[in-house]
Amino acid sequence: ADAHFLDEFTPFRKKVSWYGQLNSLSQVLLKITSPGVPDFYQGSELWDFSLVDPDNRRAVDYGKRLRLLDEVQAMEAEKLLSEMDDGRIKLFLTWKALQHRREHSALFRDGEYLPLEVLGEHKERLCAFARKNDNDQSIVVAPRFFTSLVESSVLPLGEDAWGDTMVEIPFAAVGEKYRNIFTGEAVTLRDAGGTPVCLLAELLRHFPVALLRGGT
Repeated sequence: ADAHFLDEFTPFRKKVSWYGQLNSLSQVLLKITSPGVPDFYQGSELWDFSLVDPDNRRAVDYGKRLRLLDEVQAMEAEKLLSEMDDGRIKLFLTWKALQHRREHSALFRDGEYLPLEVLGEHKERLCAFARKNDNDQSIVVAPRFFTSLVESSVLPLGEDAWGDTMVEIPFAAVGEKYRNIFTGEAVTLRDAGGTPVCLLAELLRHFPVALLRGGT
């Protein structure tokens, strides 16, 4: 009976875990970049499977996290995507986004929050906004509703996932370049009827979320 239950449950667990990991990446990025001060529960830098007290009172293995932090600082984002189950991708995203926030503290402390219009096939499956403080600006792109976007075990990347979906950047100019801090890639704004846009097929080609820095 126990083996039968595991045979039935294991595929379901893997499916839920897959979508949960993708949702977690979007949530962490939104937490770090939205207005206000991001709050981190100690030990949640990796995938966290705590429920309620006393689970969330377990001692945190800081040595492990320091060792993994050293690892991810020398790794490419695409390598981490192929090994998502170990949680290093969440630590990588947290490190990169917090580093960016520290380097642009005035932007995230005092900058405006500007919701961005999303157009195209999957416009309902994306959160997009800008933080802007005079000429200092960053753009945040965080997908949602992954279960209706891709099959489990399929990464939501590139044109196959995003089709013609695009994000309008009304305060920028066509041809202007941004840098994705997670991948290091340069992203060029395209022309959509006179409006500068980011194409999701390009922006999310190698990583499932994006934090863009202007002026590259």
